[in-house]
Amino acid sequence: MMKRLAAILLAAMLLAVSAAYADSAVDVILNTGTTQAFTDEAVPSEDLETILRAGLAAESAMNQQPWFFVAVTNPDVLKEISGSGMGGFTPPSGMGERPEGMPEGKPEGMPEGMPEGKPEGMPEGMPATPSFGGGGAKASLGDSPVAIIIYKSGDSRSTDASFDCGLATQNMVIAASSMGYGVKVVSSPTMTLNGANHDALCEKLGVDPSMQAVAVLLIGKADTSVDATTGATTRESLDAKTRVIN
Repeated sequence: MMKRLAAILLAAMLLAVSAAYADSAVDVILNTGTTQAFTDEAVPSEDLETILRAGLAAESAMNQQPWFFVAVTNPDVLKEISGSGMGGFTPPSGMGERPEGMPEGKPEGMPEGMPEGKPEGMPEGMPATPSFGGGGAKASLGDSPVAIIIYKSGDSRSTDASFDCGLATQNMVIAASSMGYGVKVVSSPTMTLNGANHDALCEKLGVDPSMQAVAVLLIGKADTSVDATTGATTRESLDAKTRVIN
C-alpha cells in the first residue's frame, strides 16, 4: 500500500513539474521580444552549448537536419563579416552630416519656392523626412557577445530546408530567452556571408562552401539602460491574423 502511495505521489510530482515547465515555455514564447541593445557580458560556454543543442533538437523534413551552426564570439571575426557594411543597416554616406566638399545652402538646380514639410499628396501619417527605424537602438552584427550563424546544407533532399533552419533558429531563440538572454534574428549579414567572399569566410568559419547562410541569431544580456523602444512596432491582434474554423 505504501509503495503504491509513493508511486502515486511521485507521478503527481512529475506531472506538476511538467506542467510548470509547459507554462514557462508558453510564457517565454508569448513574451520574447527583439533585443536591440546588448551588454558586453559574455555568454558562458555551457549556456551556449545548451542553446546550440536546442537548435539541433528541431524537427526537419525527412529528418534531413539541413543545418550547420557557427557560434562566433570573436569580435574581430564579427567585424570582418560585417566589414562591408552589410552586417546591419548602414545609412548612405553623409546622411546626418554634410559630405566633405558640399557647398552650404540650397543645392544648385533646386526649384525656387519649394515648400517645406510634407509634399502634397503624401499619405497621412507618413513622415516628411525619411526615417530608418526611429530613435531607438537597433542592434546589428557585432553588437552582441555571441552571434550564431545558421547555415543551410547545399545537398539536402528536403524542399523545405530553409523552413527547417527557421525551426532550428526559433528553438534557439526560445532556449536563450528561457535562460534570461536577449535575442535578435537578423538576415542582412547573409548578404556578406553569401557574397563575393563566401568561400573565404566559409574556410575561416569551418563551413563547407556548398552551404549558404540563412540567418544570424544575436544573443547576450539585454542592456536595459539603452532606449530600444522608440522605434519599436507592435504585434497584430489575434483577430487580425488568425481564424478558427469549427
